[in-house]
Amino acid sequence: MQQSALLTKMASLVTLTDEDRRALEALSIDEVPVARRRALLTQGARPDHFHVLLSGWAARYEVRADGSRRITGFMLPGDFCGIHAICHASMDHAIIAITDCVVGRLDAAAVDAVAARQPAINQAIWRAKLIDEAVLRKWLLFSTDAYQSVAHLLCELYVRASTVGLAARGRCRLPLTQEEIGDALGITAVHTNRVIQRLRNERVIDLSQHELTVLDAPALTRAAAFDRSYLAPWIAGEPSASLD
Repeated sequence: MQQSALLTKMASLVTLTDEDRRALEALSIDEVPVARRRALLTQGARPDHFHVLLSGWAARYEVRADGSRRITGFMLPGDFCGIHAICHASMDHAIIAITDCVVGRLDAAAVDAVAARQPAINQAIWRAKLIDEAVLRKWLLFSTDAYQSVAHLLCELYVRASTVGLAARGRCRLPLTQEEIGDALGITAVHTNRVIQRLRNERVIDLSQHELTVLDAPALTRAAAFDRSYLAPWIAGEPSASLD
């Protein structure tokens, strides 16, 4: 497994030269299995390694004063976690494994050194952070309309999965519970279920056995008012509602 997820992610963010690829391949990665529902990183921890999700799905979250959870990001293979290590900062959120995961641990100083030598790699790290922030802003923007916010999240996750080779021809694995979707969008699991049933009844999607099938991509993008440009804002051009 090693660098494959990392290389795929980096290549989706920047154009890698052969030298960039050799620099990434030279990094030593320790593979650490993390079981479903176990913590990858805890809030307040001060990680001494840079972490990359190599397989599985995970989620960033915080716990409110009333004990409820708010998910602030879903993580797919290739996504960075514990970037705080490069800045010598403590985690302001926790990360939990949604599925069984494998996490790659890289020496933070080694990543920092490679980023300093290879500008494209440094740019990729910051572009990944830019996307994380843009995603959260979109979640907040659509938070007043449950139908739109669920549709938008499905579009977003499909495009992100497609970018790293995990979605094609309108299908992708979506290993999220309705409670997890609700925790991300600030709605209840019951409300999430109603919206998903509505999208099913309208023949826009099918979602069963943790498999998402987009039956009518134009209808889903209209319901979501989806414009994928925030997932790659450095690409010049007209806004795109395409899921492909």
